[in-house]
Amino acid sequence: MTRNELKEKLFHLLKDDLEAPGLHRFSEEAKLNEDLCLDSVMLLQLIVQIELELGVEIPDELLIPKDFQTVSTLLDFIENLQAEVKES
Repeated sequence: MTRNELKEKLFHLLKDDLEAPGLHRFSEEAKLNEDLCLDSVMLLQLIVQIELELGVEIPDELLIPKDFQTVSTLLDFIENLQAEVKES
């Protein structure tokens, strides 16, 4: 899946599944917490949705706050997960 496809999928997860209130500010530079108004519970829900929708497992030890700061850092994190799955 390309980065743009991941970005679109992430937008739809935030819109349809989480009903994130700050989606009008969605961009790669948008901060998940401050710009998109995601609280800690919504971030956990997002992680579950990413696992379900993208078919990747996110081990707890990989959950590092820096990967969940912006849309861009989250996309980087997902791309790295997908690359690891392909290598396995």
